[in-house]
Amino acid sequence: MKVDFIIVGHGLASVAVVEHLRKHNSSFVVFSDENPNSSSKVAAGLYNPVTGRKMKQTWLADQLFPYLEEFYGDLEKSLNAEFLHKKAIYRPFLSLEDQNDWMAKQNTDNYFIKKTFTQSQYPKFIADDFGGLLLNRSGFLDVKEMLDQHKEKLIEDGQFINEKLEYEKLEVKENQIFYNDIESEKIIFCDGPLSHNPFFDWLPTAPVKGEILHIKMGETLPEDVIFNRGVFLVKNPQHDYYRVGATYEWKNLDYEPTEKAKKQLTDKLDDLLNVNYTIVDQVAGIRPASKDRRPLIGNHPERKNVFIFNGLGTKGVSLAPYFACQFVNSIFNLEKLNDEVNINRYYPLYSS
Repeated sequence: MKVDFIIVGHGLASVAVVEHLRKHNSSFVVFSDENPNSSSKVAAGLYNPVTGRKMKQTWLADQLFPYLEEFYGDLEKSLNAEFLHKKAIYRPFLSLEDQNDWMAKQNTDNYFIKKTFTQSQYPKFIADDFGGLLLNRSGFLDVKEMLDQHKEKLIEDGQFINEKLEYEKLEVKENQIFYNDIESEKIIFCDGPLSHNPFFDWLPTAPVKGEILHIKMGETLPEDVIFNRGVFLVKNPQHDYYRVGATYEWKNLDYEPTEKAKKQLTDKLDDLLNVNYTIVDQVAGIRPASKDRRPLIGNHPERKNVFIFNGLGTKGVSLAPYFACQFVNSIFNLEKLNDEVNINRYYPLYSS
């Protein structure tokens, strides 16, 4: 088999890269051994343009968020599926001081702030005594549904190989790459946080373990809004439970749920919710992230046909489409890759 690209991995990063390669009429094959605990599989898929305790607009929000809705919307149409759920995010104020700070800022032009409330809007469901903010261009991606539908299409088109690519079997030459019976011009690694990839093991990664609770409630929360303060609450569209998350752990990088994380999440959930709930499950995944919290994208320093698209961290849903477009365009010399994500910023760390 001859292809233009070998793609390693099948998560958010891979889907975004593959779909932009299609626009260039490139041929490809995707290798994935389908890790059920990958961050893409367990993620709630929230996308939120205004984050953090001070509710600042996220990096490149003006470019990222319009494009992600266009990208995933087009992908839904091509796969005849539904996985992008556009919903307003409601972030309750923590105190009167918190409210006053935002009232002082309300004259500032922030496209992503839909409305500011100074009185409780959802007292039956949550603690929002001081009102809160309602955000635009937000929602969640049902990542597992998207990946399942995308994989089905790849299999149907003969573009998916359900096995782990073994690095030692790769034969990388100047203009060709050989792997078993496959001949390719280029290879792109989208292989997650703990792959121990020998081509890119010199990059300073900082994988992050995250845990999420699945809960059921006697009350059904409003369908048109996502609550987010300390933790987020996202209804799973395929089941009757809500996802609650997420935690951040940089040391114990395994896939085992912990009591520590459960307590962190339930403490914050108890502060937010005014209704009773039951925990039905707890899941863990590991996010591929970098030490400077910027994606790891670009070309190997010596092997000009070897690439990486990785390190999207906690904001993969919003980062993947925009930077996959830029990355693929850069491969075809149509666009320059953003300096903040280009791995050439770490070339001094590389030694052949």
